[in-house]
Amino acid sequence: MAVSYNKLWNLVRQNKMKKVDLARAAEISEYTMKKLNRDEPVQLEVLLRVCKVFHCDIGDLMEVIEEM
Repeated sequence: MAVSYNKLWNLVRQNKMKKVDLARAAEISEYTMKKLNRDEPVQLEVLLRVCKVFHCDIGDLMEVIEEM
């Protein structure tokens, strides 16, 4: 399975933020931001902090893609 954070990046754009703004607001490290940019899995705690920033659910940030 793979993950896609396209929903997250859409939220960032809709809120007129930059990725660096998100990193600061959610206290995300540079390493974790790189993982998000590459659509790699990150810790649940990170996703929960991002949800807190946008007042949303995890499903609003990402989707799981089943590989066939």
